[in-house]
Amino acid sequence: MFVKKQRVGIVLLAMLTTAILASTCFAAEGEAIKSQGVVSVTKDANDIITAVQLVADTGVYSVELDAKGLELGEMNGQMVEVEGIVSQKDNQKWLKVLTFKAVEEE
Repeated sequence: MFVKKQRVGIVLLAMLTTAILASTCFAAEGEAIKSQGVVSVTKDANDIITAVQLVADTGVYSVELDAKGLELGEMNGQMVEVEGIVSQKDNQKWLKVLTFKAVEEE
């Protein structure tokens, strides 16, 4: 009987720990935004993208260079609408791109 109670206690403790860790990870990710701006790209001498920024009315966002960020970089100089997660690192806004689409300028 004692062994069963101990197992239930361990399972509950594991579930609580998982819930706390998950909530901490999601809170650290940042704020979800939807913003429009112009894509600005920096490339090295070999024409490889080294930095992507979204220049918007709400500020300048450095884009994380994952697959979606590099895909956004292919739209250099174009106006886009981006949905993503913003986080603050070293007094700089970083954007993890979730979705984006081109926007026709008026």
